[in-house]
Amino acid sequence: MYNILKYRVVLFLAMIIAFSGCRKIFDLPEEKDYLSTKMTYAMTEFPPTLGRLNLYQGIFNPDNSSAPMTFEIVNARFGDGRSAEDMLAKKPVLVWTQEYTGNEKSVAEIDAKRKIEERPMLEVRPSGDIILWPSATSEVFKPRDSVTYPQDIRYFDVKVKNSGGTRIIKNLSIIPYREIPYFPAEDINKFTGKPNTTTANGTTLQHNYPNISGMKGEGTNDDLFANGGGLKGVVYTYIRKVPGGTGNSLRFKFLNKDSVAINPAKFNETKWDQLVHGFNMERTSEYVKFDVAYPIPVARIPTRFTAGGITNTFGGSTAYVEFVYSRRGFGGAREQGVISQQFAIYEKGDWEIVFHFKTVNPKFEDE
Repeated sequence: MYNILKYRVVLFLAMIIAFSGCRKIFDLPEEKDYLSTKMTYAMTEFPPTLGRLNLYQGIFNPDNSSAPMTFEIVNARFGDGRSAEDMLAKKPVLVWTQEYTGNEKSVAEIDAKRKIEERPMLEVRPSGDIILWPSATSEVFKPRDSVTYPQDIRYFDVKVKNSGGTRIIKNLSIIPYREIPYFPAEDINKFTGKPNTTTANGTTLQHNYPNISGMKGEGTNDDLFANGGGLKGVVYTYIRKVPGGTGNSLRFKFLNKDSVAINPAKFNETKWDQLVHGFNMERTSEYVKFDVAYPIPVARIPTRFTAGGITNTFGGSTAYVEFVYSRRGFGGAREQGVISQQFAIYEKGDWEIVFHFKTVNPKFEDE
């Protein structure tokens, strides 16, 4: 039995050597990877908003090409043939080096998981995903207008390679919108960046609105609606920068119909320690303030601070806050009022979110 096994091993080795020799004798080519001529991108026109992270994932179709492949952006140009290589210039950006979980205990702990790297403003990842970093601003990119001229469109090609060869996917384009530093932003004209009006030359401003439920109007006892009008209520959401600070703060404020601050303590069932991923909470009679890391959310990861919570597997792109109070209604029944808001802030700074009860004050007192 031992001799038989020994014979088989020797025969197997001889076959390997013979096969290798035949390849050299007959000059057979080395086996190469497959690279499809039908690989493509599911989208070819990219409409990013400048000043924020724009990541287009899962849009490359390799058509069964062999991995790994390498990707490179080439032939960056304008519609009239001018070079657009400036959009490939490297600029500093924050890159995650450790996993963000939403359980970090300080801004410093979040920042320790990120580092600054020099990256091209427009980049293609090893997966074929396209990314435009927050470093891409209107200083380099001309934002789209209501009319975009062909000569102003930026085009680029993507070169794809493996050992099977090289393919060029041509005529991808990027037509960006100007920077809009927060969401929702119905109050900003996306083409001009100025206050948004209902018509091009109008004076009636557009506004952002929160969600409201269970609130009664003071003096009316009618249900309040954020955009109900008249005695039904009008409640605006303002997202704006405030002067001073460290550049890492966010505060929440409430105003009545006379633009006087409402004490946040009136929202007596709010879970302040679970409101945002913020730290060192400061509560006054006019606002509640947190130290935060920017942008908000800092990563597109579902957490207890994002819309839909940790179970929203497709979420993580917007934060969510909820302010709650209860009062005794008619008949002694407990009534709960809630004002909530989805939002995102893409630009570092000292920001505040203000809820302005423009026409009717909320009723906090018991019946």
